[in-house]
Amino acid sequence: MKKTVLFIINPISGDIKKANLPNVINKHLDKNMYEHIIKYSEHAGHATHLAKEAVEKQFDIVVAVGGDGSINEISQALLNTNTALAIIPMGSGNGLASHLKLPIRKPKAAIEVINNSKIEKIDVGTSNYGSFVSCAGIGLEAMAARVYRHQSIRGFFSYLLAIHKSVLFQYRSKNHKIKFQIDEQWREENVYMFTVFNSQYFGYEQGFAPLASLTDGYFDLVLVKGLPAWKIPFLIILGLLKKVHLLKESEFHKVKKIEIEAKKKRIAQLDGDSFIASDKFTIEIKEKALAVLVSKKMKNI
Repeated sequence: MKKTVLFIINPISGDIKKANLPNVINKHLDKNMYEHIIKYSEHAGHATHLAKEAVEKQFDIVVAVGGDGSINEISQALLNTNTALAIIPMGSGNGLASHLKLPIRKPKAAIEVINNSKIEKIDVGTSNYGSFVSCAGIGLEAMAARVYRHQSIRGFFSYLLAIHKSVLFQYRSKNHKIKFQIDEQWREENVYMFTVFNSQYFGYEQGFAPLASLTDGYFDLVLVKGLPAWKIPFLIILGLLKKVHLLKESEFHKVKKIEIEAKKKRIAQLDGDSFIASDKFTIEIKEKALAVLVSKKMKNI
């Protein structure tokens, strides 16, 4: 029997026009394997609703056509179900797609992956603010996500500009002390960045956890303790070079659960979507919770 597929297109993700996408899908999707329909998300949260309907109707696959935000919304509806996620990466950062080595902003090639795919079960992060697939945290990257969201231009250089603005703002606000638990041990530190990675990247193939795995049952926690002002440029440069481990204020841990307590509200992020977190932020891994289509050639997830 043919598998049923729902394509959910986010028309505003990234900076690429998507008017021709239905034609590309109709032309290149293997009709001997799949029956498909196409729908468009219209507002925040709509993709989750559409994906839930697909699960209720027992669709085999839901395809996220967009970026990490679209993937996050759709995956929320697919956790622990028999409906698998596929991705046509058309967003800005495309962090999860980069980890899965999917063709970025090449819809024809991404459809060919769907035509020649296998299903893998991957870990997913959950929190008291929602689920995430790639990364979550507070500090520099959360501030950058917030700044980037409000910029009118998308792209890698706009992302660098967001980091630059965030560094200036984050340092003026001073590094806030947080209390957190790792392996049942509580600590209290001034932190500049506190990020758990499930996949390797934030976006644009940038990330501080090159050994992160989507299937090992652990997060890779990257913690950068409070920095003097003169060291902040080194953090940015080492981050772009994927060598943050050379900074003596950095720590790396394999964790399953993180609890964070802070005396004041602060900016946090889940898969690049920033929000204001209250005094408690709890993050936990759920193993093999999401089925994802990847290339048959891919070995290490």
